[in-house]
Amino acid sequence: MPSDPDHVLDAIDGVVDEWLAMSEDSMRWAPPEKPAPRPGFALPTPSLPPLVEGLLEEAGARAQAVVEAFRPLGEGVMGVLTSIFDGDTLRRLVEPADWPEEHPELDVDDPDRF
Repeated sequence: MPSDPDHVLDAIDGVVDEWLAMSEDSMRWAPPEKPAPRPGFALPTPSLPPLVEGLLEEAGARAQAVVEAFRPLGEGVMGVLTSIFDGDTLRRLVEPADWPEEHPELDVDDPDRF
């Protein structure tokens, strides 16, 4: 091995170039995925008659119109419920004001006693 510093720098440059080329390849590589499922036994499904397709399209359009008509009502109810449950009034009703530090024993029948 020569003691020339240029030789060492050339070797380092060669290793870096190889690493860059390999890292680009490794970024493109993806692990093998599961094999595609084998096609199973399936019967061909006939297309729907035009009359049924038309009925389904009409029912879908009407259902969408009903949903759009009731959407403001649902948003209003949600707004009212949110204001009720997020309000301080309900919070004061649910949280006790002066909870004693020591709770009295509950008078519960012991099922193992009998």
